[in-house]
Amino acid sequence: MSNLTEQAINEAVRECLARCAAGKTPLGVIAEYIGELRDAGWSEVDIRTVETTARKVLAGIVSSDRNKNVY
Repeated sequence: MSNLTEQAINEAVRECLARCAAGKTPLGVIAEYIGELRDAGWSEVDIRTVETTARKVLAGIVSSDRNKNVY
């Protein structure tokens, strides 16, 4: 069960994605951000929600980019 509001989770996802966009290794950025959430006392359920959502968004971006190059 989540300890945080949906808004807090969404803000964390947005922050994670912003860091991924600015970084060179999205998976490394996600791992680093997850560590920060753990250090801040986030529950594993909330951390997993942030991670899963960020990965799904990134997968959708990569998939969309690949589809643009198909002729």
